[in-house]
Amino acid sequence: MKKKSHFFILHSIQTKILVITLSLTIGTTLASLLISYYTEINTIKKTTESYMTQYIAFADERFNDMLSEVRKTALSVATEREIIYPGILHGKESASYEEYQRKKRIASYLSGLMSQKQYMDNVLVITKDGRIFQADTQLVLKRDLETPVMQEALQTSRAGIVYDRQAGEVFYSCPILNGGDIVAVNLISLDYGVLTAAYEQEPLEGVDIYVFDSGKGLFYTNAEQTGREGELWEKIEKSGAADGYVEYNGRRWYALSWQHGTEKMTTVGLIPIDVLLRDANALRRKLLLVGACAVFLAVGASVYLSGRLCTNLKLLTENMEEIRTGNLMVRSQIHSPDEVGKLSETFNEMMERIRVLLEEVRQKERLKREAEQSVLATQIEPHFLYNSIDSIQHVAHMRGEREIERVAEALSELLRSVLTDRNEFITLWEEREYIENYIYIERFKYRGDFRLLWEVDEELWAYRLPKLLLQPVVENALIHGISTKESGGVIQVKIYREDAFVIVKVMDNGKGMSQEKVEQVLADIKRKDITGFRRVGLANVLNRIRLVYGEEYGGTVYSCQDMFTCVELKLPAQAEL
Repeated sequence: MKKKSHFFILHSIQTKILVITLSLTIGTTLASLLISYYTEINTIKKTTESYMTQYIAFADERFNDMLSEVRKTALSVATEREIIYPGILHGKESASYEEYQRKKRIASYLSGLMSQKQYMDNVLVITKDGRIFQADTQLVLKRDLETPVMQEALQTSRAGIVYDRQAGEVFYSCPILNGGDIVAVNLISLDYGVLTAAYEQEPLEGVDIYVFDSGKGLFYTNAEQTGREGELWEKIEKSGAADGYVEYNGRRWYALSWQHGTEKMTTVGLIPIDVLLRDANALRRKLLLVGACAVFLAVGASVYLSGRLCTNLKLLTENMEEIRTGNLMVRSQIHSPDEVGKLSETFNEMMERIRVLLEEVRQKERLKREAEQSVLATQIEPHFLYNSIDSIQHVAHMRGEREIERVAEALSELLRSVLTDRNEFITLWEEREYIENYIYIERFKYRGDFRLLWEVDEELWAYRLPKLLLQPVVENALIHGISTKESGGVIQVKIYREDAFVIVKVMDNGKGMSQEKVEQVLADIKRKDITGFRRVGLANVLNRIRLVYGEEYGGTVYSCQDMFTCVELKLPAQAEL
Protein backbone atom coordinates (compact mmCIF):
# COMPACT_ATOMS: atom_id res chain seq x y z
CA MET A 1 0.00 0.00 0.00
CA LYS A 2 2.86 2.35 0.85
CA LYS A 3 4.54 1.50 -2.45
CA LYS A 4 1.31 2.24 -4.30
CA SER A 5 1.02 5.59 -2.49
CA HIS A 6 4.53 6.57 -3.55
CA PHE A 7 3.73 5.53 -7.11
CA PHE A 8 0.60 7.70 -7.07
CA ILE A 9 2.51 10.70 -5.74
CA LEU A 10 5.22 10.36 -8.39
CA HIS A 11 2.64 10.07 -11.16
CA SER A 12 0.04 12.49 -9.81
CA ILE A 13 -1.06 15.54 -11.76
CA GLN A 14 0.32 17.81 -9.05
CA THR A 15 3.78 16.31 -9.48
CA LYS A 16 3.54 16.55 -13.27
CA ILE A 17 2.28 20.12 -13.13
CA LEU A 18 5.10 20.99 -10.75
CA VAL A 19 7.71 19.40 -13.03
CA ILE A 20 6.24 20.94 -16.18
CA THR A 21 5.88 24.37 -14.58
CA LEU A 22 9.42 24.26 -13.28
CA SER A 23 10.73 23.05 -16.61
CA LEU A 24 8.89 25.72 -18.57
CA THR A 25 9.74 28.48 -16.11
CA ILE A 26 13.40 27.56 -15.78
CA GLY A 27 13.67 26.88 -19.51
CA THR A 28 12.04 30.19 -20.39
CA THR A 29 14.21 32.05 -17.88
CA LEU A 30 17.40 30.44 -19.14
CA ALA A 31 16.36 31.00 -22.76
CA SER A 32 15.60 34.65 -22.04
CA LEU A 33 18.91 35.11 -20.26
CA LEU A 34 20.81 33.38 -23.04
CA ILE A 35 19.05 35.44 -25.69
CA SER A 36 19.74 38.62 -23.72
CA TYR A 37 23.33 37.59 -23.16
CA TYR A 38 24.06 36.76 -26.78
CA THR A 39 22.14 39.82 -27.95
CA GLU A 40 24.24 42.04 -25.75
CA ILE A 41 27.40 40.21 -26.79
CA ASN A 42 26.55 40.75 -30.43
CA THR A 43 25.82 44.41 -29.73
CA ILE A 44 29.13 44.84 -27.91
CA LYS A 45 30.97 42.94 -30.63
CA LYS A 46 29.37 44.96 -33.39
CA THR A 47 30.11 48.21 -31.56
CA THR A 48 33.74 47.21 -31.02
CA GLU A 49 34.03 45.95 -34.58
CA SER A 50 32.62 49.21 -35.91
CA TYR A 51 34.88 51.24 -33.64
CA MET A 52 38.01 49.32 -34.64
CA THR A 53 37.00 49.24 -38.28
CA GLN A 54 36.70 53.01 -38.40
CA TYR A 55 40.16 53.51 -36.88
CA ILE A 56 41.80 50.94 -39.14
CA ALA A 57 40.00 52.37 -42.17
CA PHE A 58 41.14 55.89 -41.18
CA ALA A 59 44.77 54.74 -40.80
CA ASP A 60 44.58 52.84 -44.06
CA GLU A 61 43.17 55.91 -45.80
CA ARG A 62 46.07 58.05 -44.54
CA PHE A 63 48.55 55.44 -45.75
CA ASN A 64 46.85 55.25 -49.14
CA ASP A 65 46.73 59.06 -49.45
CA MET A 66 50.50 59.24 -48.96
CA LEU A 67 51.03 56.58 -51.65
CA SER A 68 48.70 58.47 -53.99
CA GLU A 69 50.72 61.69 -53.52
CA VAL A 70 53.94 59.77 -54.16
CA ARG A 71 52.51 58.38 -57.38
CA LYS A 72 51.36 61.84 -58.51
CA THR A 73 54.84 63.22 -57.76
CA ALA A 74 56.49 60.46 -59.79
CA LEU A 75 54.16 61.09 -62.73
CA SER A 76 54.88 64.81 -62.55
CA VAL A 77 58.61 64.12 -62.83
CA ALA A 78 58.15 61.58 -65.63
CA THR A 79 56.07 63.98 -67.72
CA GLU A 80 57.97 67.26 -67.11
CA ARG A 81 59.24 68.36 -70.57
CA GLU A 82 60.73 71.77 -69.88
CA ILE A 83 63.05 71.04 -66.92
CA ILE A 84 63.60 67.25 -66.57
CA TYR A 85 63.83 66.16 -70.20
CA PRO A 86 66.44 68.77 -71.35
CA GLY A 87 68.69 67.76 -68.47
CA ILE A 88 68.52 63.98 -68.95
CA LEU A 89 68.62 64.10 -72.77
CA HIS A 90 71.53 66.58 -73.10
CA GLY A 91 74.06 63.85 -72.67
CA LYS A 92 77.01 63.31 -70.37
CA GLU A 93 79.73 65.98 -70.70
CA SER A 94 82.55 67.48 -68.70
CA ALA A 95 81.75 69.93 -65.97
CA SER A 96 80.46 73.22 -67.32
CA TYR A 97 78.38 76.15 -66.24
CA GLU A 98 75.43 74.99 -68.39
CA GLU A 99 75.53 71.53 -66.84
CA TYR A 100 75.63 73.11 -63.40
CA GLN A 101 72.59 75.29 -64.24
CA ARG A 102 70.63 72.32 -65.54
CA LYS A 103 71.33 70.31 -62.38
CA LYS A 104 70.39 73.28 -60.26
CA ARG A 105 67.07 73.75 -62.05
CA ILE A 106 66.26 70.05 -61.75
CA ALA A 107 67.25 69.95 -58.07
CA SER A 108 65.12 73.02 -57.39
CA TYR A 109 62.16 71.47 -59.21
CA LEU A 110 62.53 68.18 -57.33
CA SER A 111 62.87 69.98 -54.01
CA GLY A 112 59.62 71.81 -54.69
CA LEU A 113 57.85 68.50 -55.22
CA MET A 114 59.04 67.31 -51.79
CA SER A 115 57.86 70.41 -49.98
CA GLN A 116 55.54 69.74 -47.01
CA LYS A 117 55.79 65.97 -47.59
CA GLN A 118 57.60 64.54 -44.58
CA TYR A 119 57.25 60.98 -45.82
CA MET A 120 59.56 61.76 -48.80
CA ASP A 121 63.30 61.64 -47.99
CA ASN A 122 64.61 62.36 -51.47
CA VAL A 123 63.58 62.56 -55.14
CA LEU A 124 66.12 61.33 -57.65
CA VAL A 125 66.36 61.08 -61.42
CA ILE A 126 69.01 58.60 -62.54
CA THR A 127 69.81 58.39 -66.25
CA LYS A 128 70.93 55.31 -68.12
CA ASP A 129 74.47 56.71 -68.45
CA GLY A 130 74.78 57.02 -64.63
CA ARG A 131 74.05 60.72 -64.07
CA ILE A 132 72.22 61.47 -60.83
CA PHE A 133 69.85 64.40 -60.27
CA GLN A 134 68.43 64.77 -56.77
CA ALA A 135 66.48 67.11 -54.55
CA ASP A 136 68.27 66.46 -51.25
CA THR A 137 71.57 68.19 -50.56
CA GLN A 138 72.99 64.95 -49.24
CA LEU A 139 75.10 63.58 -52.05
CA VAL A 140 74.11 60.18 -53.52
CA LEU A 141 77.08 58.34 -55.00
CA LYS A 142 77.19 55.59 -57.57
CA ARG A 143 78.14 53.01 -54.98
CA ASP A 144 74.89 53.85 -53.20
CA LEU A 145 73.08 52.55 -56.26
CA GLU A 146 74.55 49.07 -55.91
CA THR A 147 72.32 47.90 -53.02
CA PRO A 148 69.87 45.08 -53.96
CA VAL A 149 66.77 47.21 -53.41
CA MET A 150 68.25 50.11 -55.41
CA GLN A 151 69.20 47.80 -58.28
CA GLU A 152 65.68 46.35 -58.31
CA ALA A 153 64.23 49.88 -58.41
CA LEU A 154 66.52 50.94 -61.31
CA GLN A 155 65.77 47.85 -63.39
CA THR A 156 61.97 47.97 -63.09
CA SER A 157 59.98 48.61 -66.24
CA ARG A 158 56.82 49.77 -64.52
CA ALA A 159 55.92 52.24 -61.82
CA GLY A 160 55.56 50.85 -58.32
CA ILE A 161 56.97 50.45 -54.83
CA VAL A 162 60.26 48.61 -54.25
CA TYR A 163 61.27 48.02 -50.66
CA ASP A 164 63.44 46.12 -48.19
CA ARG A 165 61.38 45.77 -44.99
CA GLN A 166 64.28 44.52 -42.90
CA ALA A 167 66.51 47.48 -43.88
CA GLY A 168 63.62 49.95 -43.72
CA GLU A 169 64.30 51.18 -47.30
CA VAL A 170 61.33 52.11 -49.50
CA PHE A 171 61.46 53.57 -53.03
CA TYR A 172 58.81 54.48 -55.52
CA SER A 173 60.26 53.76 -58.95
CA CYS A 174 58.88 55.24 -62.18
CA PRO A 175 60.61 54.86 -65.56
CA ILE A 176 60.96 57.98 -67.76
CA LEU A 177 60.34 57.26 -71.42
CA ASN A 178 61.40 59.00 -74.60
CA GLY A 179 60.24 57.61 -77.89
CA GLY A 180 59.22 54.37 -76.25
CA ASP A 181 62.63 53.78 -74.67
CA ILE A 182 63.52 54.14 -70.99
CA VAL A 183 66.06 56.96 -70.74
CA ALA A 184 65.99 57.46 -66.96
CA VAL A 185 64.34 56.28 -63.76
CA ASN A 186 62.65 58.52 -61.20
CA LEU A 187 63.24 57.22 -57.64
CA ILE A 188 61.39 58.69 -54.67
CA SER A 189 62.99 57.65 -51.39
CA LEU A 190 60.29 57.25 -48.72
CA ASP A 191 60.50 57.35 -44.95
CA TYR A 192 59.30 53.89 -43.90
CA GLY A 193 58.69 55.03 -40.32
CA VAL A 194 56.51 57.97 -41.35
CA LEU A 195 54.52 55.83 -43.80
CA THR A 196 53.76 53.11 -41.27
CA ALA A 197 53.17 55.52 -38.40
CA ALA A 198 49.62 55.85 -39.74
CA TYR A 199 48.87 52.48 -38.13
CA GLU A 200 50.55 53.24 -34.81
CA GLN A 201 47.61 54.86 -33.02
CA GLU A 202 46.60 54.36 -29.41
CA PRO A 203 43.10 52.91 -30.23
CA LEU A 204 44.78 50.27 -32.40
CA GLU A 205 47.00 48.93 -29.62
CA GLY A 206 46.40 45.20 -29.37
CA VAL A 207 45.30 45.02 -33.02
CA ASP A 208 47.67 43.26 -35.41
CA ILE A 209 48.09 45.13 -38.71
CA TYR A 210 49.45 43.47 -41.87
CA VAL A 211 50.06 45.32 -45.15
CA PHE A 212 50.70 43.09 -48.18
CA ASP A 213 51.97 44.32 -51.53
CA SER A 214 50.47 43.28 -54.87
CA GLY A 215 52.82 40.28 -54.99
CA LYS A 216 51.55 39.02 -51.60
CA GLY A 217 54.77 40.08 -49.90
CA LEU A 218 54.63 41.58 -46.39
CA PHE A 219 55.26 45.35 -46.53
CA TYR A 220 54.51 46.13 -42.87
CA THR A 221 53.27 44.51 -39.67
CA ASN A 222 53.17 45.47 -36.01
CA ALA A 223 52.67 41.86 -34.90
CA GLU A 224 55.28 40.37 -32.57
CA GLN A 225 55.13 36.91 -34.17
CA THR A 226 56.01 36.85 -37.87
CA GLY A 227 56.91 34.25 -40.41
CA ARG A 228 53.41 32.80 -41.03
CA GLU A 229 52.04 35.71 -43.05
CA GLY A 230 51.57 33.45 -46.08
CA GLU A 231 49.15 31.29 -44.10
CA LEU A 232 47.19 34.42 -43.09
CA TRP A 233 47.03 35.61 -46.70
CA GLU A 234 45.65 32.23 -47.83
CA LYS A 235 42.93 32.35 -45.15
CA ILE A 236 41.89 35.89 -46.11
CA GLU A 237 41.98 35.07 -49.81
CA LYS A 238 40.06 31.80 -49.32
CA SER A 239 37.28 33.45 -47.29
CA GLY A 240 36.63 35.90 -50.12
CA ALA A 241 34.99 38.35 -47.68
CA ALA A 242 35.98 41.82 -46.47
CA ASP A 243 35.64 40.75 -42.84
CA GLY A 244 34.99 37.62 -40.79
CA TYR A 245 36.46 35.27 -38.20
CA VAL A 246 39.70 33.38 -38.86
CA GLU A 247 41.93 30.96 -36.94
CA TYR A 248 45.56 32.12 -37.02
CA ASN A 249 48.59 31.47 -34.80
CA GLY A 250 46.49 29.27 -32.53
CA ARG A 251 44.01 32.07 -31.76
CA ARG A 252 40.66 33.24 -33.06
CA TRP A 253 40.57 36.71 -34.61
CA TYR A 254 38.11 39.04 -36.24
CA ALA A 255 39.72 39.96 -39.56
CA LEU A 256 39.18 43.15 -41.61
CA SER A 257 40.74 43.71 -45.02
CA TRP A 258 40.97 46.53 -47.58
CA GLN A 259 42.67 46.83 -50.95
CA HIS A 260 44.42 50.04 -51.96
CA GLY A 261 43.33 51.51 -55.25
CA THR A 262 46.70 53.16 -55.88
CA GLU A 263 49.26 50.36 -55.55
CA LYS A 264 46.88 47.37 -55.14
CA MET A 265 48.23 46.76 -51.65
CA THR A 266 46.03 44.95 -49.14
CA THR A 267 45.70 45.89 -45.48
CA VAL A 268 44.56 43.22 -43.00
CA GLY A 269 43.59 44.05 -39.42
CA LEU A 270 43.28 41.23 -36.84
CA ILE A 271 41.28 42.03 -33.69
CA PRO A 272 41.60 39.39 -30.91
CA ILE A 273 38.30 37.92 -29.75
CA ASP A 274 39.11 38.69 -26.10
CA VAL A 275 39.31 42.36 -27.03
CA LEU A 276 35.84 42.17 -28.54
CA LEU A 277 34.41 40.32 -25.53
CA ARG A 278 36.11 42.31 -22.76
CA ASP A 279 32.85 44.03 -21.70
CA ALA A 280 30.77 40.92 -22.38
CA ASN A 281 32.48 38.94 -19.60
CA ALA A 282 31.30 41.42 -16.97
CA LEU A 283 27.79 41.18 -18.39
CA ARG A 284 27.89 37.38 -18.09
CA ARG A 285 28.35 37.51 -14.31
CA LYS A 286 25.42 39.87 -13.88
CA LEU A 287 23.13 37.69 -15.99
CA LEU A 288 24.09 34.58 -14.02
CA LEU A 289 23.08 36.32 -10.78
CA VAL A 290 19.77 37.41 -12.29
CA GLY A 291 19.17 33.87 -13.60
CA ALA A 292 19.75 32.30 -10.18
CA CYS A 293 17.25 34.66 -8.53
CA ALA A 294 14.70 34.00 -11.27
CA VAL A 295 15.02 30.21 -10.86
CA PHE A 296 14.58 30.47 -7.08
CA LEU A 297 11.40 32.53 -7.48
CA ALA A 298 10.13 30.14 -10.17
CA VAL A 299 10.49 27.12 -7.84
CA GLY A 300 8.54 28.84 -5.05
CA ALA A 301 5.78 30.02 -7.37
CA SER A 302 5.46 26.58 -9.02
CA VAL A 303 5.06 24.77 -5.69
CA TYR A 304 2.39 27.20 -4.50
CA LEU A 305 0.38 27.30 -7.73
CA SER A 306 0.46 23.54 -8.33
CA GLY A 307 -0.86 22.93 -4.81
CA ARG A 308 -3.73 25.39 -5.24
CA LEU A 309 -4.61 24.04 -8.65
CA CYS A 310 -4.64 20.36 -7.73
CA THR A 311 -7.08 20.72 -4.81
CA ASN A 312 -10.01 21.02 -7.20
CA LEU A 313 -8.44 18.58 -9.66
CA LYS A 314 -8.49 15.87 -7.00
CA LEU A 315 -12.22 16.48 -6.42
CA LEU A 316 -12.85 16.23 -10.14
CA THR A 317 -10.87 12.98 -10.28
CA GLU A 318 -13.10 11.49 -7.56
CA ASN A 319 -16.21 12.35 -9.59
CA MET A 320 -14.75 10.60 -12.62
CA GLU A 321 -14.01 7.51 -10.53
CA GLU A 322 -17.73 7.35 -9.62
CA ILE A 323 -18.64 7.51 -13.30
CA ARG A 324 -16.30 4.61 -14.03
CA THR A 325 -18.25 2.53 -11.53
CA GLY A 326 -21.43 3.16 -13.57
CA ASN A 327 -23.04 6.14 -11.82
CA LEU A 328 -23.84 8.42 -14.79
CA MET A 329 -25.91 10.79 -12.66
CA VAL A 330 -22.91 12.16 -10.74
CA ARG A 331 -22.21 15.90 -11.19
CA SER A 332 -19.27 18.03 -10.12
CA GLN A 333 -19.84 20.58 -7.34
CA ILE A 334 -16.68 22.64 -8.01
CA HIS A 335 -17.38 26.36 -8.45
CA SER A 336 -14.27 28.29 -9.32
CA PRO A 337 -13.59 31.23 -11.67
CA ASP A 338 -10.40 29.65 -13.01
CA GLU A 339 -9.84 27.01 -15.70
CA VAL A 340 -10.62 24.16 -13.30
CA GLY A 341 -14.03 25.70 -12.64
CA LYS A 342 -14.65 25.87 -16.39
CA LEU A 343 -13.49 22.28 -16.68
CA SER A 344 -16.02 21.34 -14.00
CA GLU A 345 -18.81 23.09 -15.92
CA THR A 346 -17.74 21.36 -19.12
CA PHE A 347 -17.71 18.03 -17.28
CA ASN A 348 -21.30 18.55 -16.12
CA GLU A 349 -22.38 19.62 -19.62
CA MET A 350 -20.64 16.59 -21.10
CA MET A 351 -22.40 14.21 -18.73
CA GLU A 352 -25.75 15.80 -19.55
CA ARG A 353 -24.98 15.50 -23.25
CA ILE A 354 -24.06 11.83 -22.79
CA ARG A 355 -27.40 11.24 -21.11
CA VAL A 356 -29.23 12.91 -24.03
CA LEU A 357 -27.16 10.97 -26.60
CA LEU A 358 -27.93 7.66 -24.90
CA GLU A 359 -31.61 8.49 -25.11
CA GLU A 360 -31.22 9.42 -28.78
CA VAL A 361 -29.42 6.14 -29.48
CA ARG A 362 -32.31 4.20 -27.95
CA GLN A 363 -34.79 6.16 -30.09
CA LYS A 364 -32.72 5.61 -33.25
CA GLU A 365 -32.50 1.87 -32.58
CA ARG A 366 -36.28 1.74 -32.35
CA LEU A 367 -36.72 3.74 -35.57
CA LYS A 368 -34.12 1.55 -37.31
CA ARG A 369 -36.10 -1.59 -36.50
CA GLU A 370 -39.29 0.07 -37.82
CA ALA A 371 -37.47 1.19 -41.00
CA GLU A 372 -36.16 -2.33 -41.64
CA GLN A 373 -39.69 -3.67 -41.46
CA SER A 374 -40.84 -0.93 -43.86
CA VAL A 375 -38.08 -1.81 -46.35
CA LEU A 376 -39.05 -5.45 -46.27
CA ALA A 377 -42.60 -4.42 -47.11
CA THR A 378 -41.64 -2.08 -49.96
CA GLN A 379 -39.42 -4.71 -51.59
CA ILE A 380 -42.63 -6.41 -52.68
CA GLU A 381 -43.68 -3.44 -54.90
CA PRO A 382 -40.86 -3.60 -57.58
CA HIS A 383 -41.35 -7.38 -57.86
CA PHE A 384 -45.05 -6.85 -58.38
CA LEU A 385 -44.32 -4.26 -61.11
CA TYR A 386 -41.83 -6.53 -62.89
CA ASN A 387 -44.27 -9.48 -62.68
CA SER A 388 -47.06 -7.35 -64.15
CA ILE A 389 -44.90 -6.26 -67.11
CA ASP A 390 -43.80 -9.88 -67.64
CA SER A 391 -47.46 -10.90 -67.73
CA ILE A 392 -48.21 -8.28 -70.42
CA GLN A 393 -45.21 -9.46 -72.40
CA HIS A 394 -46.37 -13.12 -72.11
CA VAL A 395 -49.93 -12.35 -73.22
CA ALA A 396 -48.66 -10.26 -76.16
CA HIS A 397 -46.43 -13.15 -77.19
CA MET A 398 -49.31 -15.65 -76.99
CA ARG A 399 -51.52 -13.41 -79.14
CA GLY A 400 -48.79 -12.65 -81.65
CA GLU A 401 -48.53 -8.94 -80.80
CA ARG A 402 -44.84 -8.77 -81.49
CA GLU A 403 -44.60 -4.96 -81.26
CA ILE A 404 -46.36 -4.86 -77.88
CA GLU A 405 -44.17 -7.72 -76.70
CA ARG A 406 -41.00 -5.82 -77.72
CA VAL A 407 -42.21 -2.63 -76.04
CA ALA A 408 -42.96 -4.50 -72.82
CA GLU A 409 -39.51 -6.09 -72.97
CA ALA A 410 -37.84 -2.68 -73.48
CA LEU A 411 -39.82 -1.21 -70.59
CA SER A 412 -38.88 -4.11 -68.34
CA GLU A 413 -35.19 -3.77 -69.21
CA LEU A 414 -35.33 -0.01 -68.63
CA LEU A 415 -36.96 -0.37 -65.21
CA ARG A 416 -34.63 -3.15 -64.09
CA SER A 417 -31.55 -1.09 -65.08
CA VAL A 418 -32.77 2.05 -63.36
CA LEU A 419 -34.23 0.53 -60.19
CA THR A 420 -31.78 -2.26 -59.46
CA ASP A 421 -28.46 -0.62 -60.46
CA ARG A 422 -27.21 1.10 -57.30
CA ASN A 423 -24.21 2.71 -59.02
CA GLU A 424 -24.43 6.49 -59.27
CA PHE A 425 -22.03 6.58 -62.25
CA ILE A 426 -22.27 4.36 -65.34
CA THR A 427 -20.39 4.14 -68.64
CA LEU A 428 -21.51 5.99 -71.75
CA TRP A 429 -22.26 2.61 -73.35
CA GLU A 430 -24.70 1.76 -70.52
CA GLU A 431 -26.33 5.19 -70.87
CA ARG A 432 -26.77 4.49 -74.56
CA GLU A 433 -28.65 1.25 -73.74
CA TYR A 434 -31.04 3.18 -71.46
CA ILE A 435 -31.69 5.72 -74.20
CA GLU A 436 -32.18 3.02 -76.91
CA ASN A 437 -34.80 1.25 -74.77
CA TYR A 438 -36.52 4.57 -74.10
CA ILE A 439 -36.56 5.49 -77.82
CA TYR A 440 -38.03 2.10 -78.72
CA ILE A 441 -40.91 2.71 -76.32
CA GLU A 442 -41.45 6.25 -77.68
CA ARG A 443 -41.58 4.98 -81.27
CA PHE A 444 -44.52 2.80 -80.28
CA LYS A 445 -46.18 5.79 -78.61
CA TYR A 446 -45.81 8.41 -81.38
CA ARG A 447 -45.85 6.05 -84.37
CA GLY A 448 -43.51 8.55 -85.99
CA ASP A 449 -40.71 7.97 -88.45
CA PHE A 450 -37.65 9.34 -86.62
CA ARG A 451 -34.07 8.20 -86.16
CA LEU A 452 -31.53 8.32 -83.34
CA LEU A 453 -27.93 8.65 -84.58
CA TRP A 454 -24.79 8.21 -82.45
CA GLU A 455 -21.45 9.79 -83.37
CA VAL A 456 -19.03 8.99 -80.54
CA ASP A 457 -15.24 8.73 -80.37
CA GLU A 458 -14.46 5.05 -79.83
CA GLU A 459 -12.47 5.50 -76.59
CA LEU A 460 -15.30 7.52 -74.99
CA TRP A 461 -17.72 4.58 -74.77
CA ALA A 462 -15.97 3.67 -71.49
CA TYR A 463 -16.28 7.27 -70.16
CA ARG A 464 -18.15 7.30 -66.82
CA LEU A 465 -20.87 9.88 -66.18
CA PRO A 466 -23.83 10.28 -63.78
CA LYS A 467 -26.66 7.85 -64.50
CA LEU A 468 -29.49 9.16 -66.73
CA LEU A 469 -27.61 12.40 -67.50
CA LEU A 470 -28.26 12.31 -71.26
CA GLN A 471 -31.69 10.64 -71.26
CA PRO A 472 -33.61 13.82 -70.22
CA VAL A 473 -31.90 15.79 -73.00
CA VAL A 474 -32.79 13.17 -75.63
CA GLU A 475 -36.36 13.07 -74.23
CA ASN A 476 -36.68 16.86 -74.65
CA ALA A 477 -35.38 16.63 -78.22
CA LEU A 478 -38.02 13.99 -79.00
CA ILE A 479 -41.06 15.45 -77.23
CA HIS A 480 -40.51 19.16 -77.90
CA GLY A 481 -38.53 18.93 -81.11
CA ILE A 482 -39.46 16.21 -83.62
CA SER A 483 -42.60 14.62 -82.17
CA THR A 484 -44.85 16.79 -84.39
CA LYS A 485 -42.91 15.97 -87.59
CA GLU A 486 -44.70 13.40 -89.72
CA SER A 487 -41.45 12.07 -91.16
CA GLY A 488 -37.74 12.72 -91.39
CA GLY A 489 -37.16 13.46 -87.71
CA VAL A 490 -33.55 12.98 -86.62
CA ILE A 491 -31.89 13.16 -83.19
CA GLN A 492 -28.12 13.15 -83.37
CA VAL A 493 -25.92 12.54 -80.30
CA LYS A 494 -22.36 13.66 -80.97
CA ILE A 495 -19.68 13.13 -78.28
CA TYR A 496 -16.00 13.98 -78.67
CA ARG A 497 -12.95 15.15 -76.70
CA GLU A 498 -11.79 18.77 -76.95
CA ASP A 499 -8.67 19.75 -74.93
CA ALA A 500 -9.50 19.10 -71.25
CA PHE A 501 -13.23 18.64 -71.88
CA VAL A 502 -15.65 16.04 -73.19
CA ILE A 503 -18.27 17.78 -75.37
CA VAL A 504 -21.76 16.25 -75.69
CA LYS A 505 -24.11 17.67 -78.37
CA VAL A 506 -27.74 16.50 -78.67
CA MET A 507 -29.24 17.98 -81.87
CA ASP A 508 -32.66 17.62 -83.47
CA ASN A 509 -34.12 18.96 -86.71
CA GLY A 510 -37.45 19.87 -85.12
CA LYS A 511 -39.36 23.11 -84.81
CA GLY A 512 -36.56 24.94 -82.94
CA MET A 513 -36.87 28.16 -80.96
CA SER A 514 -36.33 31.87 -81.50
CA GLN A 515 -33.35 33.59 -79.92
CA GLU A 516 -35.66 35.32 -77.44
CA LYS A 517 -37.06 31.96 -76.37
CA VAL A 518 -33.58 30.49 -75.94
CA GLU A 519 -32.52 33.42 -73.73
CA GLN A 520 -35.71 33.03 -71.67
CA VAL A 521 -35.05 29.31 -71.20
CA LEU A 522 -31.47 29.93 -70.01
CA ALA A 523 -32.59 32.75 -67.72
CA ASP A 524 -35.30 30.57 -66.16
CA ILE A 525 -32.76 27.80 -65.52
CA LYS A 526 -30.43 30.23 -63.71
CA ARG A 527 -33.36 31.42 -61.56
CA LYS A 528 -34.14 27.74 -60.80
CA ASP A 529 -37.91 28.42 -61.08
CA ILE A 530 -38.13 25.66 -63.68
CA THR A 531 -41.61 25.35 -65.17
CA GLY A 532 -42.70 25.02 -68.79
CA PHE A 533 -41.13 24.07 -72.07
CA ARG A 534 -37.94 22.00 -71.98
CA ARG A 535 -36.95 23.37 -68.59
CA VAL A 536 -37.43 20.58 -66.06
CA GLY A 537 -35.15 18.01 -67.67
CA LEU A 538 -32.52 20.47 -68.93
CA ALA A 539 -32.33 22.36 -65.61
CA ASN A 540 -31.91 19.06 -63.77
CA VAL A 541 -29.09 18.00 -66.09
CA LEU A 542 -27.19 21.30 -65.89
CA ASN A 543 -27.55 21.50 -62.11
CA ARG A 544 -26.33 17.90 -61.70
CA ILE A 545 -23.26 18.65 -63.82
CA ARG A 546 -22.35 21.70 -61.72
CA LEU A 547 -22.93 19.84 -58.45
CA VAL A 548 -20.84 16.82 -59.51
CA TYR A 549 -18.01 18.46 -61.46
CA GLY A 550 -17.97 22.13 -60.43
CA GLU A 551 -19.14 25.53 -61.66
CA GLU A 552 -16.73 25.58 -64.64
CA TYR A 553 -18.73 22.76 -66.26
CA GLY A 554 -22.35 22.82 -67.48
CA GLY A 555 -24.00 23.49 -70.81
CA THR A 556 -25.95 25.79 -73.09
CA VAL A 557 -28.63 25.78 -75.82
CA TYR A 558 -28.46 26.82 -79.48
CA SER A 559 -31.56 26.95 -81.66
CA CYS A 560 -33.03 28.42 -84.84
CA GLN A 561 -36.78 28.78 -85.44
CA ASP A 562 -38.23 25.97 -87.63
CA MET A 563 -34.74 24.51 -88.22
CA PHE A 564 -32.93 22.88 -85.29
CA THR A 565 -32.15 22.85 -81.57
CA CYS A 566 -28.81 21.85 -80.06
CA VAL A 567 -28.07 21.25 -76.38
CA GLU A 568 -24.33 21.29 -75.68
CA LEU A 569 -22.91 19.85 -72.45
CA LYS A 570 -19.35 20.34 -71.21
CA LEU A 571 -17.86 17.60 -68.97
CA PRO A 572 -14.30 17.07 -67.66
CA ALA A 573 -12.08 14.85 -69.78
CA GLN A 574 -10.43 13.34 -66.68
CA ALA A 575 -13.24 12.92 -64.18
CA GLU A 576 -12.26 11.76 -60.67
CA LEU A 577 -15.16 9.56 -59.58
